[in-house]
Amino acid sequence: MTAKELLTIAKNEIGTKESPANSNNVKYNTWIYGKEVTGSAYPWCAAFVSWCFRNAQGLCPKTASCLNMLSWFEKNNQVVKNPKPGDIVFFKYSTNSRRTNHVGIVESVDGYTINTIEGNTSSISADNGGKVLRRKRKTNIVAFARPKYTDEVKPNIEAVAREVIDGKWGSGNDRRQRLERAGYNYREVQDKVNEILKR
Repeated sequence: MTAKELLTIAKNEIGTKESPANSNNVKYNTWIYGKEVTGSAYPWCAAFVSWCFRNAQGLCPKTASCLNMLSWFEKNNQVVKNPKPGDIVFFKYSTNSRRTNHVGIVESVDGYTINTIEGNTSSISADNGGKVLRRKRKTNIVAFARPKYTDEVKPNIEAVAREVIDGKWGSGNDRRQRLERAGYNYREVQDKVNEILKR
């Protein structure tokens, strides 16, 4: 799956809403739980994001939990600082102790504004509105995660190694973490660095 394909799926869901209102009865939850569910225990923003990846499950976990989704991306070193279309964006709107309680998909980035497609939102409720809608976001952002889409083209290893030599990736453990978060094999890059320096 490419980022463009994911966004096409998400766009086609805009306007979908739970029925009846305030019930959390929606097809994304039905897919997650294997049956219709209702009630306040079943918020569905994460279920919506997960459903969009239903035919490419290795790119995003099947979960209705924002926290579990974020933890999965962290474990797989896929948290990024600079968002782009197709990234997953996590928010914090509640006062509870959880790090995140809402999630959506980045459709585009305009300066400091993130244009998203989100489930279980509305124009009057950031994180519990009952519809799939486009939103504009600037605040309450916790993290961005980047699924390993098939269109993710990375610079060749030599180019990255030369960036390392130029100091663009930091040093020591910080360098390792940054390279791995970006999806590179640290040992492969470091071996290439050593090879270049010996030339």
